[in-house]
Amino acid sequence: MVDANIISGTVWLLCGLAILYLGYLIAIRGRADLHANYDESVDPEYVSRWAGGTAILMGILVIAYAIREFVYGFQPYALGGLLVSLLVLSYVTKLFARGVGYRGDYDG
Repeated sequence: MVDANIISGTVWLLCGLAILYLGYLIAIRGRADLHANYDESVDPEYVSRWAGGTAILMGILVIAYAIREFVYGFQPYALGGLLVSLLVLSYVTKLFARGVGYRGDYDG
């Protein structure tokens, strides 16, 4: 019989890889239009850099949690920390996609 931590870790790993791939498409491939909250008046390079980079960070966190669950098993505090981190980063990536912090033609 397969341990529940292996099944849960595998699900988290697959989710993390999916998030990481979407972050890759947005950040590296420049597909800012893939973000649900993308405002077309904002420079797509800005959104790709910041929202895509944040999505990559989210994917890395989920993969790290999956590996942690494979090794140590389930702990509610670790899962709670992951979920809070993902909620905060999700909000931050929405702000970047809407153009918060974007300064127009600023070259700095």
